[in-house]
Amino acid sequence: MINFTRPLFGRPVTSVRFRPMAPPQFPSITEPLFGAGPEGDPGYLASLRTGPVTMLRQLRITMLTLVTAPVLILAIVPFIVRGGKGVFGGLPVLVFAPLVVAFVVALAVGIRVPRALPVGLADRSAAQAGAMAFRQALFLRFALADAVVLLGLPLSIISHSEMPYAAGFVLGFPLLVLLALPTRGTVERMRRRLEADGTPSHLWAVLLAPAG
Repeated sequence: MINFTRPLFGRPVTSVRFRPMAPPQFPSITEPLFGAGPEGDPGYLASLRTGPVTMLRQLRITMLTLVTAPVLILAIVPFIVRGGKGVFGGLPVLVFAPLVVAFVVALAVGIRVPRALPVGLADRSAAQAGAMAFRQALFLRFALADAVVLLGLPLSIISHSEMPYAAGFVLGFPLLVLLALPTRGTVERMRRRLEADGTPSHLWAVLLAPAG
């Protein structure tokens, strides 16, 4: 916290305070556990209950919290959408077309991230780059899949029907679970993509390392 005094329109101003920034959402990793692999993962639910604080645990808590949001919205959609004829009259089939397009885009892009790491990186650099790419790809996957669900909300409002949101939920929620939840299988598939050009990512070494 820093205090200083300066004039303001001819009057002294005292005790202007700057508070330190909040700590980062994800803890820093002190030292990667080189040699760690999927066998060190206790499982999704078990990692939430016990064990050290790791990047994988923090990501699992965060993504599980985010994935529940569309379910809560689904519960309140009937209170948001009013009945009667919508902007397009009845409920035309074309109102579902944006959902299908969003679903195809989310699936096509989501399964193609992250990109492979550059060739020739040292172990520590590869571990840092792999962890960053993994985290960015995970949130990109979430954003793409969540967009499929949320797109149904404005479509429901303008069509005066809950069906577009329900359709978006049916299409998008499985994508959220498949693409955005960092299960052991999802981590392994993303690790293989990171290592597609032959550079070891040491992804598990970072995800399972105790946080500092």
